[in-house]
Amino acid sequence: MSIATNNLRLPLLFCSLLISLSLFSQIRIASPYSRFGVGDLSDNNNAWNMSMGQLGIGLRSPYHVNYSNPASYAAFDSLSFVFEGGFNGEFTTLTSSVQSTSRNYASLGNLLFGMPVNKWWKTSLGLVPYSTVGYNVASYDTYPSVGRIERIYAGSGGINRLFWGNAFQPFKNFSIGANISYMFGSMDREATVTFPDSAYNMNIREIYHVSMNDLYFDFGAQFKVKIKNDLSLNLGVVYAPTLSMAAKTDVFAYTFLAGSSGTELPRDTILNEAGYKGRIIIPTMMGGGFSFDKTDKWVVGLDFKWQNWDKFKAFNVGDSLMNSWQISVGGEIIPKMDNYTNFLARIHYRMGFTYNKTYLRLRGQDIDAYDFSAGIGIPLRGMKTMLNVGAEYGSRGNISQNLIRENYFKIVVGFSIYERWFVKRKYF
Repeated sequence: MSIATNNLRLPLLFCSLLISLSLFSQIRIASPYSRFGVGDLSDNNNAWNMSMGQLGIGLRSPYHVNYSNPASYAAFDSLSFVFEGGFNGEFTTLTSSVQSTSRNYASLGNLLFGMPVNKWWKTSLGLVPYSTVGYNVASYDTYPSVGRIERIYAGSGGINRLFWGNAFQPFKNFSIGANISYMFGSMDREATVTFPDSAYNMNIREIYHVSMNDLYFDFGAQFKVKIKNDLSLNLGVVYAPTLSMAAKTDVFAYTFLAGSSGTELPRDTILNEAGYKGRIIIPTMMGGGFSFDKTDKWVVGLDFKWQNWDKFKAFNVGDSLMNSWQISVGGEIIPKMDNYTNFLARIHYRMGFTYNKTYLRLRGQDIDAYDFSAGIGIPLRGMKTMLNVGAEYGSRGNISQNLIRENYFKIVVGFSIYERWFVKRKYF
């Protein structure tokens, strides 16, 4: 590749990163459980990681950007450039004790870059979602004095994460790393109480808009143990300290009457407070994991991650969240990577399982989730570039105590481009 081509491609790739910021603002989700905390937390939705049950803390690869553990960037080849991107689709069925409904959406999943600085320093840049908010839920009660009462809760938005990661290898088989992330985005939440059977009771609506933008840090380390020849054990740990993130909120509440044609007739403003500044506390996260791998043959691993969400606060108010933990197991097998006469033998086959004890406990019920995942990586002929397809089926919550169970099917289609960019040309 010529120097001119390299100089052209880098600006184009970074321009695509900036353009994708607008696409991330369109991320949607359909989950009533995203009403709490900072919304529905996004795991590593890279097709490679997701297909193996969100495995990542103990994984390392020269062909993928594994931002679950920034120490893994040390695996990048010193002469290569890695570029990854992907799109997500989700089909969700929401079931209560009385009815069921379905929703679906699609969005940009991630945009990731990885490259060497020198032999002992590797770097990465990426844009990924941190959390999403999207729900519209109604509940009904009847009282003799006023008749029916309808409560409607709606929300949208989310937090995005633009990160710059660096990994350093102070000595052989050991690496440390850190991600410096700029967290930005906004969440809109709305609560409405109406009295359909009364012409005199005032309906009430409260609207909250929260925006957040600040720096977030997470750290990792990995140690590779050579067992024999091409068989290795990889150990990894990750940690993110408690961070107080700058935020701002607008609150507007008012009463209104419903007109005969369904229009709203505003009456009185109850509260109108704009630009109130505060902090959102993102609590400590830590985790550990390991993987066994045989070079270009197979890899299996296990991760465990914990976060103390009971310390979460937004504008000095808690949200009754619980400490969460997640366990992931998964693996990948490549029948015969160098068999160029048998295409199926060169495909990467992946599978995994995740159990997530989320930070929610509602009406005495733990809102737990489990996911089964599978996927394939299809190498392009004569190249190390790969098309990755992953699928995940899972369930969260239950219908006890008038709660909602979510059954969802996710699919991720992505690509990982691996090119040798930094080879010094020799001329004779």
